[in-house]
Amino acid sequence: MSVRLKDSKSVFQIRWIPKYTTLERFLHWMHTASFIPLALTGIVLFSPWLQSVAQSEGGSTVRLVHRVAAIFFGGVPILYAVLQPRRLVLHVREFLKFSKYDLLWLKAAVPYYLLGRHSAMPPQPRFNTGERLNAVVMVVGTITFGITGLAMWFGRGDMPQTLYQIMVIFHDLAFIVTVSMFMIHFYLAVIHPLMWQSLVSMRYGVVSESYAREHHAMWYFGDKRAKEMWEKHKAEEEEHQPAEQEG
Repeated sequence: MSVRLKDSKSVFQIRWIPKYTTLERFLHWMHTASFIPLALTGIVLFSPWLQSVAQSEGGSTVRLVHRVAAIFFGGVPILYAVLQPRRLVLHVREFLKFSKYDLLWLKAAVPYYLLGRHSAMPPQPRFNTGERLNAVVMVVGTITFGITGLAMWFGRGDMPQTLYQIMVIFHDLAFIVTVSMFMIHFYLAVIHPLMWQSLVSMRYGVVSESYAREHHAMWYFGDKRAKEMWEKHKAEEEEHQPAEQEG
């Protein structure tokens, strides 16, 4: 793709690399569209200071919206498993694959996202550490919502009260964790200036070659080469530090 700078004759090339399929992007937005009303109605049902609303006539409408949104929310992974099972398995395997580079990423994340210090960021696969943690939280949260939500929906009055209360507690804990992670994910993907291509990738399914090299070196170069490049970079940094201190 060629891009011409405004009011200039300069032209530069952008090579776009596919990252997400059309189905993955559609399901991602469907998941988001169902999660937001789930979270909003969940706040009404969960918050003690909104119990007057939850117990009023409008409370039945809130519960209806919550349950309809829950059906769509739970249907997304099922639809993905049916239509693209191999991609789903591939993603789950990558989500659960962690190494020392993920610990290094967590250590360098705050200086990078707050101060823009990218030089300390270790190489990452197609999904970086933060994206994989978000995915794990959402997968576990979705499963927890499904088990506890169905039990609360259809089992109330039939199951022991103690078991019902346990379901409520786990449902509420999953709500707190997933909403917190969603807010972090939203900020980094939509608002943070350094991560604008994350939103591009979920709109158009591609990222630029330069972004892939910088943020997903293991995906772009391959694990072995990316790690070799990183270790060489760190060794060069350590060699330069004594020289700078002496100077």
